[in-house]
Amino acid sequence: MSNQPETNEMPATGYTPAPRKVGLPRFFELLGRDLWAFYRASFLCLLGFLPGTALAVFGQMGGSALLTVLGGLLGGLIGGPFLSGMIDTTLRALRDEPGYWWHTYKRAWKQNWKQSLLPGALLGLFVGSWSWMLRAQAAAGNTSTMMWVASLAGIFVCTGFFSWLLAQVPLVDLPLPQLAKNAGLMFFGFFPRTLAAALLLAVYWGLTLLYLPFTIITLLAFGFWLPVVIALMILYPGLDKVFKLEETLSARRDAEIEERIAESQPTFHNK
Repeated sequence: MSNQPETNEMPATGYTPAPRKVGLPRFFELLGRDLWAFYRASFLCLLGFLPGTALAVFGQMGGSALLTVLGGLLGGLIGGPFLSGMIDTTLRALRDEPGYWWHTYKRAWKQNWKQSLLPGALLGLFVGSWSWMLRAQAAAGNTSTMMWVASLAGIFVCTGFFSWLLAQVPLVDLPLPQLAKNAGLMFFGFFPRTLAAALLLAVYWGLTLLYLPFTIITLLAFGFWLPVVIALMILYPGLDKVFKLEETLSARRDAEIEERIAESQPTFHNK
């Protein structure tokens, strides 16, 4: 018999949560869990951008710069809140945040739609103006190589800038000048990520718009969800570092657990 006193303490297990997957395994993990949510948010996004896009395409076909630019502006203004909803859906998936999609989508849409109008309109204005400029350069036939390089560089800069700008809308409630300042700082502060995300978005949307109407099937299948999910996977570590997303979510979960434990404690009434 041992003379050591017995103890009810359990030995430490040394358990630590499994690290989150990265790269392709993480991408397919997200698809397996959240593809239906991505697709529904993407389809709503397509519907939101449809009126303005139709007007811009009509302007391009009719040779009207005014209609093309107005179409882009209208598309961004109407579609901005839906794009913000798509981004919110993706960020919640990247944070592994639980919740019923339609409930969280409606709540995020109500919270962010006003703040997303102006960034969306600016994005649409850029797309409409730039698409008309590229069309005019192609029609001229004698555009210099330097002009094409400058145009493509402008697309890259604006795509990277708007990626950081729009990603902030569902995360923080800040005026547009502050969002723009943050976007500029993150653009250069996380430049390799900016480069990868901007190139991805520019190539995807460039090819999709260039080969319309043949890419309508591509839009119906992949729409906004595919480029947004991949781009935000690239940008997410930067967003997390700046805004402490994981730390905030962890603290909120701990607070919810403590609240539930406190609510489940038995109460005794003195007679």
